[in-house]
Amino acid sequence: MSPRPGIRRSLAGHGNSERRVTPAITTREAHQAVAPCPRDNQVTAPDTKPVLYTAEQAAELLQVRPSWLRRKATARAVPCRFLGKHLRFARADIDAIADAGLQPAQRPGNTHRTVRQ
Repeated sequence: MSPRPGIRRSLAGHGNSERRVTPAITTREAHQAVAPCPRDNQVTAPDTKPVLYTAEQAAELLQVRPSWLRRKATARAVPCRFLGKHLRFARADIDAIADAGLQPAQRPGNTHRTVRQ
């Protein structure tokens, strides 16, 4: 009986006559050889940037805590998307959250009003 192409036989243990069949390359290696696997199975655009971000990824971009972002999204206080029960953020959502926090520049000098008595 000859082995199939792409399959190698290896011994299961020391001095064991039991044999097992293992692929010549692992499934992961074969997948990576064909096309690079996106990290965490993200949907990606041709430029390899995620189309949708998780709360953790969006929070990292916004430099806020993921728990704060999830709480605001659940309260619908920030733009977001729910795919079923999964919370995701598009790049436009992240930009809108950042723009909502924009503070106008203050005039130089004393910006506090004093109360006259």
